[in-house]
Amino acid sequence: MIIGVAIQRKTVFIFTLAFALAAALTALTFQETVQERLGEAFYITGLAIIGCILLVLAGYVWDRALFQRLREISDRARVVANDSTRDVENTSHDEVITLARQIERMALSLKKTEASYRAMVEQQDDLICRYDYQGKLLFVNEAYARFFGRTKQDLLGTNFPPHFAAYPNSGDISEEERCSFELEMEGESGRHTIFHWSRHAITTELDGPVEYQAVGRDITSRKETEAGLLKAKLAAESANRSKGEFLAVVSHELRTPINGSLGFARLLQGSPLTPQQQEHVEMIVSANRMMERLISDLLDLSKLESGRIQIDRERFSVRDCVENVIAFFTPKASSSGLTLSYSIAANVPEVITSDPNRLRQILINLVGNALKFTERGSVTLVVSRVDETRELRDMGLPLKLNFSVVDTGIGIPSEKIPRLFLPFSQVDSSARRRGGGTGLGLVISKRLCEIMGGAITVQSRPGEGSTFSFTLKAEAADATPEKSDVPFQLETSTA
Repeated sequence: MIIGVAIQRKTVFIFTLAFALAAALTALTFQETVQERLGEAFYITGLAIIGCILLVLAGYVWDRALFQRLREISDRARVVANDSTRDVENTSHDEVITLARQIERMALSLKKTEASYRAMVEQQDDLICRYDYQGKLLFVNEAYARFFGRTKQDLLGTNFPPHFAAYPNSGDISEEERCSFELEMEGESGRHTIFHWSRHAITTELDGPVEYQAVGRDITSRKETEAGLLKAKLAAESANRSKGEFLAVVSHELRTPINGSLGFARLLQGSPLTPQQQEHVEMIVSANRMMERLISDLLDLSKLESGRIQIDRERFSVRDCVENVIAFFTPKASSSGLTLSYSIAANVPEVITSDPNRLRQILINLVGNALKFTERGSVTLVVSRVDETRELRDMGLPLKLNFSVVDTGIGIPSEKIPRLFLPFSQVDSSARRRGGGTGLGLVISKRLCEIMGGAITVQSRPGEGSTFSFTLKAEAADATPEKSDVPFQLETSTA
């Protein structure tokens, strides 16, 4: 109210001042004597008066606009104050309504969640149930009820079969424990079904386990498949054993006619023959020897596959064994223009206990292959002892010897090395045509190394040569090598 009176007074004052300035300007305009007396100052004075009038009117307009804005702010503040008063009066009532609405929304959300959970559980093909610590069912899904041919309501309160069948074997489980087991159960149709059950406890912070949830998945088809695979595996193993026995029998029976044919061919070589007949007899002898080697390889392979191979243990000289192999291949190396040599490390014992015949067989296979696929250069047999710690030596454990056959031959591509140790396999067909062989020598050598406690490895680069290395376990012997009653025979079963 006071502000309004002040504004009215100010308005009257401004309009009075503006009227006075306008009257003065009018008087100056119509008084010619004043114009003549002032001269050019008359126009300056008139413009000044007009400017003052405009400034006064502008100030008036500004004040009116500011006053209007303040009035609007005041009215809004009054309205807000009135609303706050009404809100304070209605606070308790609104809080109750808001809380009720929140509870209603929570109930609807829980209802939707439960409906979604139940729909998801009911649509499962697995058997799902809950039961208490006494084994009484508290909940079952549709698949569980369908399996037993009863309604869900009828099953509630009945016994959970695995619980009373002592699955799992332990009693109560801890809060964190989860267990799984397999159990064969009979359904309503009388069909026996194998289920894989997963069970875990539903616990509270205070009471411990109060309920258990179990999920059973039908694994009958998987079990039948596993049983079929096992049966097929046993049948294949039996067939493989039968094949090995058959090869062993056939190989052994073939030796007699082949030895007879070879003997008569040698008798013919000593009889008077024409050059052409002599050549034919030599071809017969060569063919019989190849057949004899093939039968020997097949016999060894069948024994290895059937597990009937025997490893003898006798004392012998490593140097004598190596020199015998080198002496056997020296004529062939000389005729091919190759250098054949060997070296034995100083720490290799002079006498060891192992199987000399199997060692010779492995060395002959490897050295024979090296000579067969080396056109120029050399083939070297290196014998060394694998480094051992003093502690191992003091424990009396078997020593390990390493044999390496190094050649300067055609080499082997790295991607084809794994094929070397497959039965009847060679790097390529041209190698078979060039060197001959059955492709069994390296397979037999590899398995013999494994039986004798070692392994065989290959390092090769095409055009630069190859290095075949194998290890075997033996025992150092200080005594003189034993003389075997069996005459020394070289088994040449090259790959």
